[in-house]
Amino acid sequence: MADDDGSAIYTIGHSNHEWEAFADLLKRHDIELLVDTRSRPASRYAAFANIPVLPGLLEAEGIDYQFMGGALGGKPADASLYDSKGKPDYRRMRMQDAFQEGIAILAGMAARQRVAILCSEEDPTKCHRRLLIGPALEEQGVKSLHIRADGALNSADALSGKKAYQRQLQGTLGISA
Repeated sequence: MADDDGSAIYTIGHSNHEWEAFADLLKRHDIELLVDTRSRPASRYAAFANIPVLPGLLEAEGIDYQFMGGALGGKPADASLYDSKGKPDYRRMRMQDAFQEGIAILAGMAARQRVAILCSEEDPTKCHRRLLIGPALEEQGVKSLHIRADGALNSADALSGKKAYQRQLQGTLGISA
């Protein structure tokens, strides 16, 4: 069942979890749909998270899987979406039609099911799911709740206090520090 007001999306990083621990985190938070936002859905550290394996494991747990890394991934194939230092330019990425459409689809999914978006990084303050996707969801009235390795939930507000995170988010949104 979706969040009571249909306005929350969970996020999670597979990190270096074992499958059982990762599945437990999803089940503990009643996740019904895992949306993969990795540009390249493969992992050297968590074999269960590789695209040939993950959908079947999730299905066995009664969790749906959807890949959206093309529209919402943090490492786009388009070279024009990188800055001069080779880092993804989240401001440019946010302006892409495919990204905006992906956000609208994701927000719609959250109104129907309890959704978690997946990436590899455990710490959301270092991940595109908070720095790129989160602000776009917030503009749609959808809050993000970040599932941490210990099962705790962090809201975007709870993460906002870190100075390093503030600098990174300001750069992402084009805000002066």
